[in-house]
Amino acid sequence: AVAAGADLFVTGEVSEQTVHIAREEGIHFVAAGHHATERYGVQALGEHLAQNFSLEHRFIDIDNPV
Repeated sequence: AVAAGADLFVTGEVSEQTVHIAREEGIHFVAAGHHATERYGVQALGEHLAQNFSLEHRFIDIDNPV
C-alpha cells in the first residue's frame, strides 16, 4: 500500500507488524477481520450461483465476536 502511494490500507488479516509499518509510514490502517470482510463476497457468490444454475440457497449469518 505504501509503495502504491495509498493513504489507507484495509485488510481482513490483523498483523502487529503491519500496524507499526502503517503508523511509521503515516497511512491509515483498518483491520476489519475476515468475517466482516468476506461475508459479502460469499453472499454474492450464492446469488450468482442461484441465478445462473437455478439453485436455491440461503446465507446464514453467524456472528463472529472476534
